[in-house]
Amino acid sequence: MNITNIREMSCFGLRRSGNHGIINWIIRQNDDAFVHLNNIKLYSNRDPYQSFAEANIGRINPLVYHKGILKARRFTKYLINRQVEYRYGGDRPELDRERLRRYSVKPLLIHSYEHYDLGHVIGNSFEAKRTEYLGKSQERFDVIILRDPYNTFASLIRKGETLANPQSIINKWIEHAKEYLGMSKHFKHPVGINYNFWFTDQSYRQELAKKLGLPFTDAGIDTVPFVGEGSSFDKGAYDGQASQMPVLSRYKSYLEHPVMLKVLAHAELNELANEIFGPIL
Repeated sequence: MNITNIREMSCFGLRRSGNHGIINWIIRQNDDAFVHLNNIKLYSNRDPYQSFAEANIGRINPLVYHKGILKARRFTKYLINRQVEYRYGGDRPELDRERLRRYSVKPLLIHSYEHYDLGHVIGNSFEAKRTEYLGKSQERFDVIILRDPYNTFASLIRKGETLANPQSIINKWIEHAKEYLGMSKHFKHPVGINYNFWFTDQSYRQELAKKLGLPFTDAGIDTVPFVGEGSSFDKGAYDGQASQMPVLSRYKSYLEHPVMLKVLAHAELNELANEIFGPIL
């Protein structure tokens, strides 16, 4: 079987962990054709090409995968306006998913998963159909994105996403942390990304690009992706200067919040956080 993807990356992280910023940065290092199948809806259909919330497609001729009466208009934009990236919602009928799936050789395919228990994401049933779902990949990476728990929970609190069952999110963070540290083995090709280090340290980003087999330009480091409505606190206000955002001190606004008090009192979580990120509080 011919290679369909030069690099295939499955990305995992809790919501509000910097997933979109890091994925956008990875795409910008690539500087070639890419497909990003964002926020796979795991329990509706495990096929990423059929169950994504949004597809971001770049530097691929839209005649390949766009169908319907607007196909010619989109191709004209591609030629005249040099618009080379397009987004499609998961319910958009003009996207020909099967042609996109089988498009010759994609230098980069990313399929990303948010806020799942890692044990439920990619198991034996997915692996059995992986080539059918995604095609054959030359290189595979299972990327675990982890942000420190205090700023993660601050952003979740800000968005009102922790109130129903904060303990379940604490459990998910611990599960992601253990996979990041290699204490569990959910994935065959794990690459951990420390969001805090990625945000602050250019040499860390340079080494990460090397690990992922990508050239390093640091393009996209100052972009606030529109996906996910931007920052929980600032929306898109820092777009173009994202590296100036105070993302590592968000927790200070919520130290007395009932959910944050649960986080601060959780011994295992705090032990893991200190091992991975060093002192924060």
